[in-house]
Amino acid sequence: MLRGLSSLLPAGMAPALAYIGPLLWILQIALAIHVYRTGRPFWWIWLLFAVPVVGGVAYLLIEVMPDVRSPRGFFAGLKPRKWRIADRRAELEESETVENRLSLAEELFAAGEVQEAHDVAVECLHGVFKDDPRTLFDVATYQYGLGRCADALALLAKVNTRADRMLALKVECLRGDCLRELKQFAEAEVAYEGIVGRYIGEAPRVGLAAVYENTERLDQAVALWTEIRHRYRRASSAWRRTEKQWYRLATAKLDAQKR
Repeated sequence: MLRGLSSLLPAGMAPALAYIGPLLWILQIALAIHVYRTGRPFWWIWLLFAVPVVGGVAYLLIEVMPDVRSPRGFFAGLKPRKWRIADRRAELEESETVENRLSLAEELFAAGEVQEAHDVAVECLHGVFKDDPRTLFDVATYQYGLGRCADALALLAKVNTRADRMLALKVECLRGDCLRELKQFAEAEVAYEGIVGRYIGEAPRVGLAAVYENTERLDQAVALWTEIRHRYRRASSAWRRTEKQWYRLATAKLDAQKR
């Protein structure tokens, strides 16, 4: 494409294009990294390299420009997690808001710093946001991560999900996880079965398979692990990125049954 473009330019501009070309390819690589790091569909990468200039412009207009003004927009997707945590800390020091506090907690949790994520987020429950559904759910998630399942269940019981169906599904899935860890398998099974097929992701099936495994219904657990693996192999690249951990778990469980 660049060679064809050079034939249309005045003779004096051809050398300039020789310098612009490598810069365009560097930009394409940067955009491809952004696609991967931010979970955009992988077909963007194909478009970026199949039609370099047009693909890059399309990606910038459709995916980047809508949130380019946000501090968590384009460049945030290219930063290492340590840098993103540092940015969230700086934002919280500059402006002590619930949003900034929960954003920092989210980054810490993703980095495996569960205790600090909990300690940062739990402060949000002391003010006007103490009954905020999303805040309660986030803190309950961190408590579950710390093994404090009874405390997490107590918080989940306070979450008002009438106005948010997606949050309601997440709350029920986390409730099932907590009940399962507390070995309340009958109640956990009911929680998981109520959202399988409606929840976007394999987490409820994984939890339900764990209940079957712990209650000596191995045939049903194997059937679910097999379904998870088959769904993963037929799914889109975006689904495979988000559900890879469950695919690996299901595969490990099935492999263990063959030994």
